[in-house]
Order: sequence, then structure tokens, then C-alpha cells
Amino acid sequence: MSLFRCRKDGLTSSSLQLLLLLFAFSAPSCGRAEPQPVTTTDSSQGSWRLEGSVMGTTWNATGTFRGELEVAEVLRAIGTALDRVDLLMSTYKPDSELSRFNAAPANVPFVVDAETAFVVDAALTLAATTEGAFDPTVMPLVDLWGFGPAGRHLEAPSEEALAQALQSIGWEAIRVDSAKDGLPVLWKEHAERKLDLSAIAKGYGVDAACAALDALGVPDYLVEVGGELRCKGVSPSGRPWRIGIDAPGDMSRPGESLQTVLEPGDGAVATSGDYRNYRVLDGARVSHTIDPRSGRPLQHGLASVSILAPTCMMADALATACMVMGREEALALIAATPDTEAMLIAHDGERFQVYTSADWPRERD
Repeated sequence: MSLFRCRKDGLTSSSLQLLLLLFAFSAPSCGRAEPQPVTTTDSSQGSWRLEGSVMGTTWNATGTFRGELEVAEVLRAIGTALDRVDLLMSTYKPDSELSRFNAAPANVPFVVDAETAFVVDAALTLAATTEGAFDPTVMPLVDLWGFGPAGRHLEAPSEEALAQALQSIGWEAIRVDSAKDGLPVLWKEHAERKLDLSAIAKGYGVDAACAALDALGVPDYLVEVGGELRCKGVSPSGRPWRIGIDAPGDMSRPGESLQTVLEPGDGAVATSGDYRNYRVLDGARVSHTIDPRSGRPLQHGLASVSILAPTCMMADALATACMVMGREEALALIAATPDTEAMLIAHDGERFQVYTSADWPRERD
């Protein structure tokens, strides 16, 4: 779950043309038509703003023009990039590449697109690095606790059901390889193993859209998908992009109370948190984030983790991994991962305690 508001300028600006609010919550799009992209241009600023829906959530982008570039070209580039990632890696589309791999038999090479192989390889690499704290096969556990597409229930699962679900996950049973003709292939050792890239694919989608804008020569932009975002250059006002991260609060709305404001420069920001997406089972509060190692919801007290990284794919995946690992393990992981920083917010009774990595940016006024 991503918990962001983003503003292009100072937080006190009263000009709507200088304000961009990116609503950072998502909802499945199944059963309803997705709205068409909306285009807003500001000729006086030479800027553009676009928004639409993809991957069961919303996307927003804003930036500046250069030369003879038309906003229609920008929209086409972003839309094509995001739609491609959705068609490859969606778990909601039965004909997506990922869904077809999940339905395939075991021990049979399944040819995939290079982009799919790249994201799966990144997910498996992080799974190995975190010793399974990040596991792209965790969906059976998410379903078991009532947070997946299978729907919600009122009671915690039995120990027998938990043990059975744990037997059906495990990133080690998946591997990325190449066929004799050089095409990338995925393998799985057990037919029940299924990949869910929801903790990394949105971030990759942001990176793919940014790459498309780079190819067009767009000098300045901010792209956000479901709250995961990446920016480059400066805002249309000529000032640095400024990102506001929400303070935890069960009843607060996105953007109502900011924990901090930072200027990420040319970088990506992603947040994972549990204080808006949770359930009460058997009278106890249960986090939607499941630890794949134990099969149980988190109990270590972290409310949210925000990651600053060079790519949004890395920020997205690391936010989930750190949320699962807990404060000490998470900060150790970030310290060992080049060019990444983290801010962790932990429950401390009725209050919250903030922890940051060594070079987390200082708060901006």
C-alpha cells in the first residue's frame, strides 16, 4: 500500500496551476470500466498533466514540453508503456503472460518477454537477499488471511490451513533461464507455485513510463502509479519536485497530515504501510502484509516504510521487503544496498517513532 501526496512546489502555494496532488490509494478495477486518460496543459508554463487508470489503480504524470513535442505523443508514450506492463504482468487478466505461466505445468520451459524475465529475476534476487522476507509466490498466504481476490472472512485460519498454504509457496521453486535460441524462459518445480508481482510491477511500470519519456526527450517529469513515483529535473515552476509522505493515522485521509517533505532529485520514492489496510480477526488487529517466512501477518510494530532509490522498481520492492523484515533488519538491508535510503515509522504505544537510514534527506520547509 502506498501512502503519498505529491506537490510540485512549496506547500503553501495557493495557485492551482502550481499544485499537483497525487492520490496514493488503489482499488481493483474488476467489474467497472476504467476512466479514459485526462489531459491538462498549461501553455503559459509550457507544461502538461495526464492521468488515467491501469493495473487496477490510477496513474498521474506531469512535466514540461520541449521543442515541437505534442502532448498527444507524451500520452501515447506513457499509455503504451503502462499498458504493456499490465498485459505482461497482471494477475487479474487471465490472458496476461504471468497468468498463463501460473496456469502452466511444472518443469516445462515457459517463454516470456524480456521485460517479464527482468522483473521476475529482480524479484527472485531480492527474495534471495532477504532470505524469503520478500517472496513473489506469497499470494496463497495473502488469500488465506482474507486480503486477496478470494475475499474476506471473519476468523483467522487454522494451523492446518496455515501449514498447507506454507507448503504451496516458495520462491526457490521458480527460476529464470534462457532457451537454446536465447529467448528468456521461466521454470517452476511445482505446478502450484504462482507468481504475484504486485509488490514490484507497479514500480517497474513507473520506470517503463519514465524510459518512454526519456526517449522522447522530455526534460522534466513526475510519474506516479498507485502512489509509487519517480521524478526527473524540476517542476513546471522551475523548482525541485517535492514529495510529501503521510504521517500514519488510522482515520486520516491521504495528504491530511504529512510526516515529512523531501526533494528526491532524479529518483524514485515508494512507501509500504499497514495502518490503512488491516482487518480485525478474532478481536485482534491484523496487518495486510504477510511475512512469507512465518505465514502470519506482521507483528513487529512498523507502521510504514518509505524508500528512496534510483529506480521505482527497486523502491517498490524494497518498501515491501523492509516492511516485512522489521526495523533492525530493514536498516541493515538499506545500509548494504547502494544508493538507497529509508524512513521507518514504528508504533510506540499511542505515538509513533521515526527511524531513518544514514543519508535520508532532511525535511524541507
